[in-house]
Amino acid sequence: MRLLPALVTAAAVAGALAVGAPADAGVATANAAPASAQGITIYGAGYGHGRGLSQYGAQGAAKKGLTSAQIVAFYYPGTTLAAKGNPSLRVRLSAIDNGHFTLLPTTGSTVSGVVATASGGAKVTLPARAKWHVARSGASYLVQEPVTATTWRTKYTLRAPVTFSGPSTLNIAYSKAKTDCRGGGSVAFAGSLQAVISDGAARYVAKMPIDTYLRGVVASEMPSSWAPAALQAQTIAARTYATAKISASRYYDVIDTQANQCWDGQTSEKASTNAAIKATAGKVLTVKGKAISAEFSSSNGGFTAPGGVGYLVSKADPYTASTVWTRVVTPATLASLDGPQGLTTVTSVKVTKRSGGGRWGGRAETVQLTGTVAGGKPATVSMTATSFRVKLDLKSNYLGFAQ
Repeated sequence: MRLLPALVTAAAVAGALAVGAPADAGVATANAAPASAQGITIYGAGYGHGRGLSQYGAQGAAKKGLTSAQIVAFYYPGTTLAAKGNPSLRVRLSAIDNGHFTLLPTTGSTVSGVVATASGGAKVTLPARAKWHVARSGASYLVQEPVTATTWRTKYTLRAPVTFSGPSTLNIAYSKAKTDCRGGGSVAFAGSLQAVISDGAARYVAKMPIDTYLRGVVASEMPSSWAPAALQAQTIAARTYATAKISASRYYDVIDTQANQCWDGQTSEKASTNAAIKATAGKVLTVKGKAISAEFSSSNGGFTAPGGVGYLVSKADPYTASTVWTRVVTPATLASLDGPQGLTTVTSVKVTKRSGGGRWGGRAETVQLTGTVAGGKPATVSMTATSFRVKLDLKSNYLGFAQ
């Protein structure tokens, strides 16, 4: 599972890595640093967790002439590239968890051809209307037709789960805008939509073949202008990641956000990424015939991070540039890291454990803050480097402090 996914918008990340990033030469980085009146300066490399495929590395490798198969073999050693077909995938629409949605026309001025199938198999073909609204009521869903621009009248009450299918494309307006990935208030896709009730809440799941799903993923995770081999490597990783998530033990397989992979439906489709999906059709990475958890991130900073399994190893990456980022953190921000009842001042910060491998002894795993609590009593607080990174909104935990 990816703890910090790759690009939300690849162009934004590219800018974040480039703007104001100092060169490696002359950077003095240490495991510990005193906190001055100005705070501390943190240096780091990479963007993301650094496990598996590095997206900038895939592009660098493609520019050196490597094929997509060679790229994924480098980032996931010991795996086999196998054909697994085009199974169905269920995508949870996170923006409307416990909400509702509206069916909008895909073409023309009306929604037509939609079939609603209720629990038990009862089917209703929805008459052509300008739009249809769907909302939960107890153990059922109300399918409502418009009365005015802002009011609805219930036409059908259908026992959950209810599946909406029929047209080649469904166009869904959310009751609440999606704030992750590309965001927006709607999604269009080729497939069906199921309204379920889980954990006492309304949930909505888009279902489609996995390669159709990828058409809304690959261009959201990597710039569509990048080299074909890089796009194909990203596609293989994304397909493998999704395939490994397929499970009959829950009502969905993947979420449409960074919690798994960005999926934004047809608005994300590009000709180049669709071509990459077609070129790699059905291909996934396996170990002993089983799809792996193909984690990936934007940039590993020139050294891959270990993932606790044989195909996620720590090693030098000659294809990913080792550009360094920097961040100044104020004393007040440092003192807030352990909560309002914790440290009132921080006098020093120290990395107490590293992963090994790469610069600075590898990625930070634990960090220690030394300072005082209320009343001036000395205190020391330890936290994971992941918590340290997230709370400070750092690009990665491949970091150290300026001397």
